[in-house]
Amino acid sequence: MVACVAAVPVAVLAIVVKHVGGPVGRLDLAVARGLNGFAVDHAWFVDVLDWISTAGHPATFRIGATVAALWLLSVDRPRLAFWTLMTTWGGALLGVVLKVVVTRARPTLPDAVAHADGYSFPSGHALGAFVGCAVLLLLWLDLARPSRAWIGWALAGLTTLAVCFSRVGLGVHYLSDVVGGCLVGLGWTAATTIVFQLWRRDAGLPAVALSRGIEPEREEPDADPRPLPPWWGSVAETGRWLPTLVPFWIGLVAITAGIGWVASRAADDTGLNRWFADHRTPVLDDLTAFGTLIGETGTVTVITIATWLAARLVYRRWLEPTVMLFAVLGEVWGFVLVTALVDRPRPPVPHLDNAPPTSSFPSGHTAATVCCYGALAILLGGRRKGWYLAGVGVLAAVVGLCRVYRGMHHPTDVLAGAAYGAVWLTIVVVLMLQRSPLTVRKVRTRRRT
Repeated sequence: MVACVAAVPVAVLAIVVKHVGGPVGRLDLAVARGLNGFAVDHAWFVDVLDWISTAGHPATFRIGATVAALWLLSVDRPRLAFWTLMTTWGGALLGVVLKVVVTRARPTLPDAVAHADGYSFPSGHALGAFVGCAVLLLLWLDLARPSRAWIGWALAGLTTLAVCFSRVGLGVHYLSDVVGGCLVGLGWTAATTIVFQLWRRDAGLPAVALSRGIEPEREEPDADPRPLPPWWGSVAETGRWLPTLVPFWIGLVAITAGIGWVASRAADDTGLNRWFADHRTPVLDDLTAFGTLIGETGTVTVITIATWLAARLVYRRWLEPTVMLFAVLGEVWGFVLVTALVDRPRPPVPHLDNAPPTSSFPSGHTAATVCCYGALAILLGGRRKGWYLAGVGVLAAVVGLCRVYRGMHHPTDVLAGAAYGAVWLTIVVVLMLQRSPLTVRKVRTRRRT
């Protein structure tokens, strides 16, 4: 309900800003020209705003919130960690979707002092700053003394205002863009916070005013009586499985490198790359940029660490977290070694991303998607893991198509990456989980029956 109420002014604003000659459009243009005229005559003003905009990039707040979520997982507060991640990264996804839906062009000024790509409404910096500051503020209120609560409120408010002003002052956003970003952030954060408070009520916890934080008890009710395994047990579990998995990993890397050597010297398979390059549109460029983000190194790293910590809480042992660790690390190091051995050039089309120093074969994004999300589906999917694995297949196909569309990989690179990830994940799961206590217990039960 709160999200719907907040969506009304956002929707109205999104419609109004499309009319350049309207009152909002005229106000936006007047503010943009006034600040641009001041910026052209004062270089220090541009330098300060550029520093604020760089420091206040949405990635800064998302990294901070993600680190906070990982810390919450390590101290056995998974639900609050999930709220932190969902609020932060869900807001990021919401901003991408709204930009594609509204498709408002950025300001065009005769003496522009800065440049930014993509659509203008809502401001991603404003949305990211508002959501990030709100999340970190609520977590701060959980820990801070009541007499120091004003520090968090002041820092959050001033930071958000500074980031919003920097985007308007640099001429890369209109005033209505940053207002829309703040409204979207307010609605989304309020909605997820209310859902979290409903969970507290269902768990029998008392209602709490947000001025005291989101969960001032600093602990979550846990019905699982099993003790958590000590941290040093992770090292022992990893060392126990290394001799078993390394020979299979070496064989898989050798086979993949041989296939890559043949594929790189076989017939040309850049036809699909060229067709995509000839049919690119701004909307597809934005969508594929988000699609490729699913398999980015930073995204996979965050999900791997979060799952590693969550699996420790769920299974109360280190076997399942080690499965996740080996699945992703085996993919990463295998990808690095194969690319160095094959050294295949990127497709001869314009690249929409910065080409990393590694070669084109195989697609690391696709392989990482299969291993990371596939291990996540197997470990935390429960009885529906089959459906989740099917979803992982669709996700890998989307990432692979995005990489081909953006000119970063040949189609055979994507197929090889998916195959490598699937085979390695199967090896890890079969070798490590087939003799787990849960599996042995099921087999014994069937035999007795």
